[in-house]
Amino acid sequence: MSRFLLFFSQVVILFLSARASSEMKKPTCQDNGNVTTLQHFGYNVRHYEGVLIEVTPQSRFDYELDKLNLMNLGLWTIQENAFKNVSATSLDLSSNWIFVLKRESFRGLPNLEMLSLYRNVVPLWGYLFADLRNLTSLNLDSNKINSIPMDTFAGLSSLKSLSLFDNDIEAIEAESFSSLNPGLLSLWLSRNKISRVAPNSFAGLTELNSLNLADNRLEDLPSCIFRGLNKLQELYLNDNRITSVSRSLLRDLVGLQLIDLQRNEISALEPDTFRDLSQLIQLNLKKNKLSHIAVGTFAGLSNLKYIYLSYNKIQTVDNGTFTGLVKLRALYFGGNNFTEIRKELSGLPYVILKKRT
Repeated sequence: MSRFLLFFSQVVILFLSARASSEMKKPTCQDNGNVTTLQHFGYNVRHYEGVLIEVTPQSRFDYELDKLNLMNLGLWTIQENAFKNVSATSLDLSSNWIFVLKRESFRGLPNLEMLSLYRNVVPLWGYLFADLRNLTSLNLDSNKINSIPMDTFAGLSSLKSLSLFDNDIEAIEAESFSSLNPGLLSLWLSRNKISRVAPNSFAGLTELNSLNLADNRLEDLPSCIFRGLNKLQELYLNDNRITSVSRSLLRDLVGLQLIDLQRNEISALEPDTFRDLSQLIQLNLKKNKLSHIAVGTFAGLSNLKYIYLSYNKIQTVDNGTFTGLVKLRALYFGGNNFTEIRKELSGLPYVILKKRT
């Protein structure tokens, strides 16, 4: 009997020890008079009824903690100076209900490089992020943002990537991005409600290499909206209502390698439209309303490798249309009336005539 009790007590001790060890690795909550303290992966996080009160490193950690995850805490605001000398380089506040923020909300984060506010209701204000001098990536996706006030991004001198995907932005004004870091590399504005882009809106973003304006309500594009973007490599304009593109619109995009214009309303292309895009590798015009491809349409595209013309209404292609495309690898032509133009296509290296999407 005594042996059994001894064995049983040892099993209980081992079980409790394992449980205690496991709980130290998981976030734990303590309720001190309605204030919840969350011991969360090396940080003490105090919040009360949606207000983030204080975040401090746990003293038992003698090394720097790079990531701070505060997702799904039901937060609606961050108290001023809530972060107490937090060394994290990444802060994730996704999937809360944050709709009140001040510049002072982000103080105490001297090393922060990545900030995600995905799926909140953050309102934008001038100089909102100005204390985050080292921030390189800012995610504001799915926040119901409908406008970009002047100087919203002032002070973000290190920012390289900005994402405003899936918001309610209706227009890009000349001052919307005037305070952005000229060294920004990536700007995502897809899935908004943008119907108007003011001239020269992106002119100051001289290092930008990727611009995404897909899935908006663009129809007419002013000829100078891409002025200054001579280092842009990728431009996404798909899933809009664009009726035409011109050489003057694309003139400054001398470094462009990919342009996506699929699923628009383009019914005609003038000769020399893409003349200045000598670095272009991929041109996507799938699912537009093109009926005729004129000779000279692809003039100047000496580096073009892929052309997507599937699912238009193309019935005629002029002789010599594809002359000069010395690097062409594939022409996607399915879903058109190609019965009368097989001769023009027969000399190309790889033509896909099947009805592919």
